[in-house]
Amino acid sequence: MSPETPSGRLHSVLELGANLRGAFADLLSQEFSYSTGHAAAILSGCLFAPSLLTFWFVNGLLDFSTAVAIGAVATPAGLQVRLLAYVLLVPTFLIARAVVHLLHPVHRAQVLDGSCPNTQLLSLDWVSMGILATGLPLALQNFGPWIGMNAVFVFGVFVLPRALPDRRAEGVKLVALVLGGLVFLYANYGATLTGVPHPSTILGPVATFSLGDATTERLFRFANSVVFGPLVIGLFGIAMNHLLTRPELAEIPVVRHTLPRRDPDAVVLTSAVFGTAFYLVVVAVVTGTLVVVP
Repeated sequence: MSPETPSGRLHSVLELGANLRGAFADLLSQEFSYSTGHAAAILSGCLFAPSLLTFWFVNGLLDFSTAVAIGAVATPAGLQVRLLAYVLLVPTFLIARAVVHLLHPVHRAQVLDGSCPNTQLLSLDWVSMGILATGLPLALQNFGPWIGMNAVFVFGVFVLPRALPDRRAEGVKLVALVLGGLVFLYANYGATLTGVPHPSTILGPVATFSLGDATTERLFRFANSVVFGPLVIGLFGIAMNHLLTRPELAEIPVVRHTLPRRDPDAVVLTSAVFGTAFYLVVVAVVTGTLVVVP
């Protein structure tokens, strides 16, 4: 059939339409398959993953409830600023991760080819830590309970089990974790309970020792300053990354399922610095104050 005739031209148009429809169907099939295509690269964790929202929500509940319990949030206004920063965290994190991947020439080529770079550059867990860790100086004002709790942890988890058989050591570690938490709660809140001896009569200086307001203010400004804050929080994150993944903790049957995996120090440092800097920017925008040098 000659393409110059009307019927030939119609046949060519129909054939072109069929080819385009087939190509489009193949494209959709590839894009929305489980492991290939640009949509899969975006949705399966390269730039975004639905599981991030679950982690963000659950992690937020745990982190903020812990922050309130230990006194890392001093005022309702401070809590509101941190909540705002946490709400903005996911889109900011996703944009930052997308920019980092797309700026890297190798990663950009992989993403545009529909595959996901097998490299972790930022961690949402450590980025979110930067938002809440800046409030730790407020929690440390009641320094005695922290000393008591950590003394129980160190002795019961890292020292005493070395002299015990493995089967008994695991139980001792678990008891030490529970006992350390109870010491902290009793030292902080035991005075408000009726029918219970005052913490100072049982724990002594553990319940009464505290930092002065001026010292707490200096520590808070130091942790929330642009020059020192991000680096200090980043180094704190590295220390926690190594501490929480030590084998002494990983060997405890119940606790091992709640512990994070050890991330590369570079990822922890970069993520914590980014999260802290992001929080300081939110504070500056909301309150109009920015501490550059403490």
